[in-house]
Amino acid sequence: MSRAIEVVYFFEDLAHEQFVRALVRRVAQQKGLQLDERVRNATLGSRLWVELKQFLRDLRREEEPLPDVLIVVADGNCRSAAEVRRRIASEVERSEVSVPHLVCAVPDPHIERWYIEDQQSLPQVVKEAKPPKLAYKCEKDRYKAALKQAIRAAGVEPILGGAEYGGQVAEHLQPSRLDESFQVFWDDLQKALHR
Repeated sequence: MSRAIEVVYFFEDLAHEQFVRALVRRVAQQKGLQLDERVRNATLGSRLWVELKQFLRDLRREEEPLPDVLIVVADGNCRSAAEVRRRIASEVERSEVSVPHLVCAVPDPHIERWYIEDQQSLPQVVKEAKPPKLAYKCEKDRYKAALKQAIRAAGVEPILGGAEYGGQVAEHLQPSRLDESFQVFWDDLQKALHR
């Protein structure tokens, strides 16, 4: 049996962690791969950048083992997803650490859009949820509010704003139904998890 693929994650928050980890596990399971997962940051949004830089410094100093796959998840926050991916790649490049596979998940503009964009996955998890079909618009809390409203339509109060359903939604979604920012992440993830 081959060794597990070592994956290190950096997330801005729980909504990212629940959703993206489930997707990574889904791909690994489809490919028959074992994972050794470590979450280095999953809270406080902007702390992601500070923690990522520190982790890269530790890798360069060989104080941390080099993972097979480094996954960094950061919302686009009304910048282009490509711009945020470039920033992440630039941080890794500046560190002079040769990470075998860097995967950037940059929801455009926010992760909650990925939760509701495949309108059929959320109702499979929360019966009678009603995710709206929203035209893209970069507006603070637009997708967070839409996710909460979709869940409340089923008579359920989303205690964590819907993040508590992220893993299950990710298991049910059809990747082809999501936007370009998701497709770039999905393609990179497929390439990174191979043997």
